Amino acid sequence: MKTCIALVLLIAAAQFGLDILTGKCVSKDVFPRCPIAQFFFILAQAKVSSLVDLEPRHMYVDEIPSHTAAEWEQIYKNQEYTPEFYPDYIPGTEPQEESAGKVSVTLPEGRIISGTTAARGQIPWQAFVILGGSGLCGGSLISNQWVLTAAHCAQGVATFAITLGATSRTAAQTGTVTQTVRSAIIHASYNPNTIANDIAVIRLNSAVATTSFITPVRLPRFSQASTSFAGSAARVSGFGRISSTTTATSANLLFADVSIITNAVCANTFGTSILASNICTLGSSGRSPCNGDSGGPLVIQEADGAFTEVGVVSFGRANCPANAPAAFVRVSSYLQWLSTNTGIAIRA
Repeated sequence: MKTCIALVLLIAAAQFGLDILTGKCVSKDVFPRCPIAQFFFILAQAKVSSLVDLEPRHMYVDEIPSHTAAEWEQIYKNQEYTPEFYPDYIPGTEPQEESAGKVSVTLPEGRIISGTTAARGQIPWQAFVILGGSGLCGGSLISNQWVLTAAHCAQGVATFAITLGATSRTAAQTGTVTQTVRSAIIHASYNPNTIANDIAVIRLNSAVATTSFITPVRLPRFSQASTSFAGSAARVSGFGRISSTTTATSANLLFADVSIITNAVCANTFGTSILASNICTLGSSGRSPCNGDSGGPLVIQEADGAFTEVGVVSFGRANCPANAPAAFVRVSSYLQWLSTNTGIAIRA
């Protein structure tokens, strides 16, 4: 039955001007026919599963690992900052636009478990990414053509349906953009067993225009590469699980305000999985990212009011229990890698 419905949806997509082999629009009547066609295409790939029922990607690490005193000493040593060195580094030439990290709406106070629903335009860099038609991850727009996400979201995936400008996964909203992309760049040293270098970027098929609903997030400066950010207030956002007691993901974009903790404190929970290239948070009242939030942004608001992405949601404990830390990729550890692979010029 699902196969028959999927076939009908693909036929409908073709009628609305979509190449059903590539997912790209071929109709000259781009609006509104192409977005409708892409919606049919995505549903067909998912075999008409509900967008709410997408399978969230996740990575878990055993809690409170057991180590010898010597092993703990090495774990803590691993948290010491070492300058980034990417052997293939090629400086990017395209600076981020002046509007990067800036929002045009009032920000209310705010899990993504115990999270607050985001307003349109409040987190304009947020992307939700449908993986192969059935999986769910988050991401962030870092330029008008590049989306930053986690490597464990991209590994083994042939198709990424990326939506920008939306705060709902189920309701139609004006000003959103969806593109179906066929490839991603995963860090060459990503290790799914240790979750090291859990970072990837996806190039959009075509550049997106900056609007009040779609704006890139700002990347850290090179001069911030040695900053721990411990003690800073931060914000994490996504469409992932909304409770540690249910597998349901959120139909709406949620955000939670959390605090960045030291890597040494985080290693007390995750042991050798925490490296200097990670950054960790701890939220009050059960606020934390969970399944489906993977790849999404952790941002801080800087003195000029703009938001800078300092982390990418990477891993946590099973079922995202309250008052447990969450681990992210430390964006400032990968500035050379990002610049080389996207062409973005990193601020000094």
